[in-house]
Amino acid sequence: MWRRAVNIKMPSPRGLPLVGTTLALIAAGSAPKVHEYIDMRHKQLGPVFRDTIGTVDAVFVANADEMRRLFSLEGKYPTHVLPEPWVLYNQMFGCKRGLFFMDGEEWLSVRRVMNKLLLKNDAMQSITPACHKVATDLVTRWKTCSGRELHNLEGQLYRWSLDVLLAVLLGAQYEVQRHQLEPAVHQLSLVVHRVFEESAKLSLIPARLAAKLHLSVWTNFVQTVDQALDGANRLVRQVVPLCEHGEGLLGRMLQEGIELPDVIRIVADLILAAGDTTAYSTEWAMYLLARNPKAQEELLKEVKETNSPEETIQLPLLRGVLREALRLYPVAPFLTRFLPQDAHIAGYPVDTGTLVILSLYTSGRDADYFPEPTLFWPQRWLRNDSGVYTAVKSPYASMPFAMGARSCIGRKIAETQIMLTLAQMVKNFKMELVNQEPIEMILRMVSVPSRPIRIWLTDR
Repeated sequence: MWRRAVNIKMPSPRGLPLVGTTLALIAAGSAPKVHEYIDMRHKQLGPVFRDTIGTVDAVFVANADEMRRLFSLEGKYPTHVLPEPWVLYNQMFGCKRGLFFMDGEEWLSVRRVMNKLLLKNDAMQSITPACHKVATDLVTRWKTCSGRELHNLEGQLYRWSLDVLLAVLLGAQYEVQRHQLEPAVHQLSLVVHRVFEESAKLSLIPARLAAKLHLSVWTNFVQTVDQALDGANRLVRQVVPLCEHGEGLLGRMLQEGIELPDVIRIVADLILAAGDTTAYSTEWAMYLLARNPKAQEELLKEVKETNSPEETIQLPLLRGVLREALRLYPVAPFLTRFLPQDAHIAGYPVDTGTLVILSLYTSGRDADYFPEPTLFWPQRWLRNDSGVYTAVKSPYASMPFAMGARSCIGRKIAETQIMLTLAQMVKNFKMELVNQEPIEMILRMVSVPSRPIRIWLTDR
């Protein structure tokens, strides 16, 4: 077992001047495999180590107790790593962005309002019906695919994810306006998909260098982000007049006194973030269920017993399926924070300003926290009569939405839409995996399958 170190130098791999261990990362598969490289280092060096990859010096943590404690050290204004290409884009084009890019008092002020609207219990009164409606619509469309393979699963889930967010934003107006908005939403879903593909290409070369040399990888990124932000901004401006009397999340944001320009940039970033994260999380969950027919049938038994979406999202096995999918395939396999003050991590002194990276991929697959860690076992998240998990030693080893003041603002929307959609899928279809070859997790800004996931649907 790991023991707390006292006045001992933090473990660190041997690197080269200027580039640190970058060459070792490249040999391990480069940026798409960085989660496996860091996992390998944890196995070599332990749950806490320090590494320098290129120009980035960071402390990596995979110990659940220390991960949980880090969020108590994040300070009043937590700060995290921002993707270099996006930061450079914002600087070059004077672009003000949403919550993810805000810091300091501006972030805190907006975050408090958004907490009230998205994370308090009464927020579910509007979120749940919106998610249920879009889940039902998706399954209805997929009825035409029964008896064959789903076409373009990834693209369909992108569209579904944007539809959910639009339904939450518009409230009752969604049903009235959705056909009119459909062309804009469809086009935006295609562009958002491309944004993350272009962003990922810049993980292999510094964005500033790519911009200075006018490389196509940078110009393509700029062009795609221009299109995505323009499309998101136009969509928000189009629906704002529909919500001025308090309809949906958008109307409530205006009622809370958030200025219209801030509403537009906050919502535009929510749209961009939602497309990628929930689409891939749902795709991974479908993959695991399709690959595990027994788990699928057990989930069917549970969801058949419910009569309302409000009951459905409380089902313990359904929640276990989601938590298990996010444990095995965390959409963000690393969480980041900059320390606002000197601290100790696992007994090692760490200076103010140090970047600390939480290795969720490693901790989520650690046998000390999850017996048989590579096994898809939703029942491990069920609790016994004493409230203890069946086979989870520490839930803090899997924190896909983070914790603390800067945890994911869209958590309730994401959890609700994924669970209600999975429940509708399992009720209506038997899902079978067509892929015969192995599917690996790779990083493309977020965790994505190494090849398209192919699902065959059969009507129940």
